[in-house]
Amino acid sequence: MPLYRCLVPAGSLDADTRAALAEEITTVHCSVITSEPIFVNVLFTEYEPTNYYSGGHPSTISVISATIRAGFDRFTRGELLTRISEAWSRITGQDVRHTLVYIDEIEPTSLMEAGLMAPAPGEEAVWVRQYQQELGELRHRD
Repeated sequence: MPLYRCLVPAGSLDADTRAALAEEITTVHCSVITSEPIFVNVLFTEYEPTNYYSGGHPSTISVISATIRAGFDRFTRGELLTRISEAWSRITGQDVRHTLVYIDEIEPTSLMEAGLMAPAPGEEAVWVRQYQQELGELRHRD
């Protein structure tokens, strides 16, 4: 359900680094926000260095945009942002001052994945019990 869009300079991340980042983003997300790992989506998009500007000047910043369910408190959002930023820096070696990490929030009633409406924050346990068969099937998909 969460979607992490990672916008990076072309050629800056090899396949192993992208895989490590996707795994770590999934781990961080699931440890901060109750979520099934199979629903954490990470998408990498590259841009040409001459296509990104910051303050009117060319930039090679990395942008990590997280679209998550609305309703989490300020502390939770802050922990998620901090841990994602730290993980990105640790894995890529990129200084946190050269990253932009932000959250877009979407109402759970406006979100569906694999045919399942998203639970509201705090309703995850009931949701998992309700969809236990479907989740079991999804966990074993290719």
